[in-house]
Amino acid sequence: MTSSDPVTLLFEQLRSSNLLRAQQLQELGMWIVARRPDVREVAAEVERRGWLTAFQLREVARGRARELVLGHYLLLDLLGEGGMGRVYKAQHLRLGRLCAIKVIRRERLTHPAVEERFRKEIEALGRMQHPNVVQVFNADQTGEVIYYEMELIDGSDLTRLVKQQGPLPIPEACEYIRQAALGLQHAHELGLVHRDIKPSNILVSRDKRQIKLVDMGLARILDDQSVGPEASKRITREGVVLGTPDFVAPEQARNPMAADIRADIYALGGTLYYLLTGRVPYEGANPTEKMLKHWMDPPPPLLPYRPDAPQALEQLIHWCMAKQPEQRPQTPIQLALALQPFSGVIGASHAGASKAANTGTTHSAGFGTAVTQPATNGVTLPPSSSQEPRSSQIFRLPADMVSAAPLRRRYSKLSWGLPAFVVLLVLLFVLLSPLLHQLTESQDTYQVPSEFTNTVSMRLVMVKPGEYRIGSPPEEQGRRSDEGPPHQVRLTRPFLMAVTETTNGQFQQVMGYVPSQSSKAAARSLALPVENVTWWEAVEFCRKLTEREQKEPWSRPGWGYRLPTEAEWEYAARAGAETPFAFGQLLQFGRQAIFKPEETDPYGVGGDMHRPPPLPEEVGRRVGNPFGLQDMHGNVAEWCHDWYSPTYGNNVQRRVDPVGPADGDRRVVRGGSFALPATACRSAARAALRPELRRPDVGFRVVYAPLLDK
Repeated sequence: MTSSDPVTLLFEQLRSSNLLRAQQLQELGMWIVARRPDVREVAAEVERRGWLTAFQLREVARGRARELVLGHYLLLDLLGEGGMGRVYKAQHLRLGRLCAIKVIRRERLTHPAVEERFRKEIEALGRMQHPNVVQVFNADQTGEVIYYEMELIDGSDLTRLVKQQGPLPIPEACEYIRQAALGLQHAHELGLVHRDIKPSNILVSRDKRQIKLVDMGLARILDDQSVGPEASKRITREGVVLGTPDFVAPEQARNPMAADIRADIYALGGTLYYLLTGRVPYEGANPTEKMLKHWMDPPPPLLPYRPDAPQALEQLIHWCMAKQPEQRPQTPIQLALALQPFSGVIGASHAGASKAANTGTTHSAGFGTAVTQPATNGVTLPPSSSQEPRSSQIFRLPADMVSAAPLRRRYSKLSWGLPAFVVLLVLLFVLLSPLLHQLTESQDTYQVPSEFTNTVSMRLVMVKPGEYRIGSPPEEQGRRSDEGPPHQVRLTRPFLMAVTETTNGQFQQVMGYVPSQSSKAAARSLALPVENVTWWEAVEFCRKLTEREQKEPWSRPGWGYRLPTEAEWEYAARAGAETPFAFGQLLQFGRQAIFKPEETDPYGVGGDMHRPPPLPEEVGRRVGNPFGLQDMHGNVAEWCHDWYSPTYGNNVQRRVDPVGPADGDRRVVRGGSFALPATACRSAARAALRPELRRPDVGFRVVYAPLLDK
């Protein structure tokens, strides 16, 4: 082989990429010498062996191997591309988990106000936790590249599903939009507007049971005042429309920044029409023509294309696509309720389902994936098979249309009322929801066992509702300023809490790896509490454990594993005591807790024991507090759900079931640890860490309880 030979060139590019180990390069070189393949055969062999993906091979051939590593992530495949950036399938180099990475085009964030708003939106997205919204885990910047990590979905977007199998059955289409509306309701409650709802931004799982909304990148915080009026004019110029012209609401086209959740409801109505007919609501030669029809033409008829549809369903679509926002459903939950009579159980096989099952793992960027193929340095590889036509996300209206007054409608009067039974359903829900809530609350204790041991050998015990005084009194020794002002807190719902901190063994079963530092030096590591774990990893552990146990006897709707709120944690740690510890004024080392004994510590009692090395100890070896919980003081500190605030006056806005501030930059850590004196292990002692940070003395324990909205 000569240096100009394409096979030699590809081999050298693979060597310099550092993506293959030395042994793999040696095996590949020997295979090339023995087989004398061409460049396509070499690429196919590397892909067959699972060493690199076809996407990675193309990037290597183009001389862009370095761009495959982005911070802590290795890019595996390109899933989508559009105006805001690209979405990749990726693997976390340290954790090994698969995820989706969205890389934002730097030119989209050139204005400082836009960049600041983008960062706030990512923070808001990170707080979203709902089964119908794709989870955002992390955001970072490497050089000039800004990106964030999202949940990877095994399934397909609805555009691809309809193209593969044609219009969907009525119950299936309605169920998909109903779930999407529930996800939008969660976003609406957090003050977010999607502003680019369309079929390609809605993913369906491979088993066709779950819908997830993606690409909240255009969402805007409704009460965001960080951008002044003049800056807003510069950011969103007149005539620039955000969204997709096939589904954008008329008012959003006129003033994108003023669009509220009702614009998303309009787009959901158009998406439902597309799922049922395989057609966009309005055809047009260009975006301008389509927008004129959104403004002037009546909502599109459904029955000529779906004669099997009930007339009430056509009226429902027309209700969503009313020209005036006040004539539509006012919240997504209204739409979800109205769709219930038309939704069925998803999962039955029907024509074309086998094709959808082969769509593979996808995570839509909200755009098509047409990519201009750059030069490949003399090496030609097969093109990607996943390219699709790109849809417009930002387009410009003519100046004369922007300044023109709203055009008169050319359509005849239509009946916008819903059928009587749908209206009755909504009214009954509103009237009976308080009663249903009370019934649900009263049955919490009876539908969930008082204690159980779950599938990873984690024992949980019931903590009954109650009232206590959170924080420490001013006279308590070692008290810090962030432990007050103390005040009464009432918890109205029971919850089950793990008796011990989560262990390495339990974390390994659920997550497939162990991040702990102490595990490397202890043969009994599986019984040690997991530590060196980020807040995000703790949350992901809870999510995966909840999914794992959906069919277990103790499972109930609306409940799942999560981190305890700060109020729940202190209530459980005190176990009815008003003293610094559940055990009284003093903490006994070894028997009651593992901490760092110090002679000057007014709370720690070490007895005759020698000072231990700074390491955690096995769980389940200390006596439990009156609630039966062990190691609430010491051993490893524990992540809580809440954002941290330096005073309870700002932190706890409510005295009933408080969940802390709406946002922040650090999460609460409670309980002290083996590396801290007993003073730091008091029930009221608080600390805080950024959620992405690790410490060798910070772990977590879980509760099984009603899931929280944020």
